[in-house]
Amino acid sequence: MDEQLNHQTSQPFRVPGTTDHRFYDRHWFEAISSDGEVMMLAGMGTYKNMGVADGFMVVQRARQQKNVRVSRMLENDMRASVGPLSIDVLEPYEHLRVSLEPGDYPIAAELEWRSVYPVYLEAPHYTFNDGRVVQDTNRYDQIGSWSGWLEVDGERFEARDWWGVRDHSWGVRPDVGGFEPANGRRRETLLWLWTFATTDELCVHFQLREDASGNVKHFDGEVFYPASDGRPSMRIARVDHQIEFIPGTRDWTRLHYDLVLEDGSVLGMDAEALQSAWAYRGTGYENGYEDSKGVGVVRGDLIEHDVVDLSIPGKVTRQGAPYFPGHREQPARVTIDGRIGFGHLPVMSSGYIERYNLGRK
Repeated sequence: MDEQLNHQTSQPFRVPGTTDHRFYDRHWFEAISSDGEVMMLAGMGTYKNMGVADGFMVVQRARQQKNVRVSRMLENDMRASVGPLSIDVLEPYEHLRVSLEPGDYPIAAELEWRSVYPVYLEAPHYTFNDGRVVQDTNRYDQIGSWSGWLEVDGERFEARDWWGVRDHSWGVRPDVGGFEPANGRRRETLLWLWTFATTDELCVHFQLREDASGNVKHFDGEVFYPASDGRPSMRIARVDHQIEFIPGTRDWTRLHYDLVLEDGSVLGMDAEALQSAWAYRGTGYENGYEDSKGVGVVRGDLIEHDVVDLSIPGKVTRQGAPYFPGHREQPARVTIDGRIGFGHLPVMSSGYIERYNLGRK
């Protein structure tokens, strides 16, 4: 990369433009089979200031989540490859490959992702609190389809036009590199809705962040149509939400969004949870890995795997013991304007959200 004329700072590509230990650069992918019975998450990140690369592939089937996590020292090897897991960009924004070689763990894959819609660059994420930058990131997202194969416990599933979404994000964010600077203050109370969903007629993306009183802190959203349709994209002005949660949990079962478009029209969207929300700690996020230190931490060359049980709605166990799952992100079957499709619809919160009686007062 240093041979190309694309430098952004006076330093080589190996050196980021900030010394913040939390600087990261990460791919993320999701796949949902056509019948919704098999789902996959995969991701990989580099943490230049920590000198680490790590990644994961996890599969959910019959409410069992099989996890494989990998890590290595970064040194000067900037390839998106960690042990048996690799991500290859075959044609930028059009064609990528995600592979997990078979090994002493329950899953393996050789999957190729092809774009269906162009990438969407989200509005920048920047948070400055108490005299320091808490978050300064960019992220683009894209809808695509998967082909290839995925193996779970020796059973092979052929992927033919499976639904897929991916993102690529980079910058500085909390919970990277093993610790987060703290000043003793409580975490911000927040409700965060993020949606990427499609039918055969359109694609919807938005993210909404509200405080405990429902005041909008951040919003970005758009409706896209296939190129063959000829209609231009339409900005979303606001989203009104009604969400049904599993009592005593932050996991949702059904929801309804009214997408108010910039021309004043309203697009209705209903969603039903598929299987269970992902237990994100299994990917390494949220104090994941066996050492409970999370992503971007020096571990040397490492491959580890486990299985978590999601069969009881709203609860997660591992080997029969309660398991703190970290944040939950929910794949879903959606209906938009009467047409059925799939989507990735996280509903995440911190602190007490009075409207839904989430969290502690």
